[in-house]
Amino acid sequence: MLKSQILKGTSWLLAGRLVSNLLGLASTLIAARLLMPEDFGLMAIAMSVFGIASAAVELPVGAALVQMKTATKADFDTAWTINVLRGVIVSVLMVIAAWPAAMIVGDDRLIGLVAALAAYPLITGLRNSWFEQYIRDMDFRREALLDVVMKVTSLAVTVWIAVATRSYWALPAGVVGAALAGTAASYLLRPQLPAFSLASFRKFFGFSIWIGLGNVVDTFRDATTTFFIGRLLGNAKLGAFALGSQFAERLELVLYTPMERTLFAAFSSIQEDAARVRAAYLRSIHIGFAIILPVCAGIALLAPEIIAVALGPNWSLAAQVLAFAAPITALYLLAGLSNALANALGQPKALFRFKALSAALHAPVLVLAIVNYGIEGALWACAFTAGGWCFFSFHVVAKLTGLTIPSQIAAVSRTTLSVVGMCTVVLLVRHVLFADMPLEWINPVFRAIVMVGVGAITYLVAHFVLWQMSGRQEGVETLLLSLLRRLWPVL
Repeated sequence: MLKSQILKGTSWLLAGRLVSNLLGLASTLIAARLLMPEDFGLMAIAMSVFGIASAAVELPVGAALVQMKTATKADFDTAWTINVLRGVIVSVLMVIAAWPAAMIVGDDRLIGLVAALAAYPLITGLRNSWFEQYIRDMDFRREALLDVVMKVTSLAVTVWIAVATRSYWALPAGVVGAALAGTAASYLLRPQLPAFSLASFRKFFGFSIWIGLGNVVDTFRDATTTFFIGRLLGNAKLGAFALGSQFAERLELVLYTPMERTLFAAFSSIQEDAARVRAAYLRSIHIGFAIILPVCAGIALLAPEIIAVALGPNWSLAAQVLAFAAPITALYLLAGLSNALANALGQPKALFRFKALSAALHAPVLVLAIVNYGIEGALWACAFTAGGWCFFSFHVVAKLTGLTIPSQIAAVSRTTLSVVGMCTVVLLVRHVLFADMPLEWINPVFRAIVMVGVGAITYLVAHFVLWQMSGRQEGVETLLLSLLRRLWPVL
């Protein structure tokens, strides 16, 4: 029953995130054609200011509502009240921080941009807390619909203003427009009004504070990357870095977030059965990584073709960024499942210490790498941090569940070896067949089609060969064969 709920919930969220992120990608591509790299760099800095201000008063009450064994009206009212107050505080902090941020970066346009984005936390803070009841019930259809509504609004507003003005103001307008649509939809899809109350504040504070602190250090790490690249290498390179990273972030939103949301709800429902938690976690990282890693590796291999077709000649540096960012995303997604597990077990504090250590190591490594090796050094520093965090997450899971680190690595070993084989074959095909082919529009498309086909076949064949060699252990291969037999009973 639980397995069926996980698959159904993930499918709904995956469908919603796929549609919404295709819309978001379309918005980014159109804006990239109409705006300049410097505009995206400026927006990246403004969003970092928002991220820091938001993290400073982070209390993820939605996660707390889902994790509770029972949730009363007072809990939903308190959650809504906390979000409203937090939205006001974040908005005020952003307005206060706008001028110092502009002084540090040396660009007065940042003052107006940050002030405009300050509307975002005000609006999202009003979102209907009763909407989280759908997540508690593992009913993700409406959340998928809400995601699509937000992206449609963002696309329409961003493209309209970008076409009309060719101004960077199209980017914050799209963000604020999406927030308005999302908040309104949360009440239309769940017509139940919360009230102002802080009666359950203690229940939220004890659980949420450690998740909030963890989000603070995550935000600090990301903001550190944005700030030092912009400060040491300039807004143009920061814009290329931000846009290349956005392609990788789309992978996170499409592939990881649906899984994380459903697994958090699932782990919460079985948190008192240690054996089921261990089995569910190993199955989750095995199946999840079998999907996530080949897609991320494939995006990295095809980065030159993707950027050449999607963005054009002004964004060649973004291809290098994407080639690094996609595999880095895979590491974070694998490690990120430990978030769902620790939070569902009510142990977010166990993750915080390692998140703090990871962020503390990242800053000095990043600065040294940028000073000595420029943008390439920054990318290697990000890869170093992702690898370290992945190891730390394995350690946390071992402490919480008793699963050894070797058993966790074994769960993803067939996928890792299969992807190594896939990358080797695709790189060989690129070197032998396409080394001298220029990056004109039709050539990248043709190359991508060939390499996707070769890579997919290599990955599947390698996976099934390793599965046979391992004695046909239950895993993603048996799941795929079961699905194929339903479609073609003759198999």
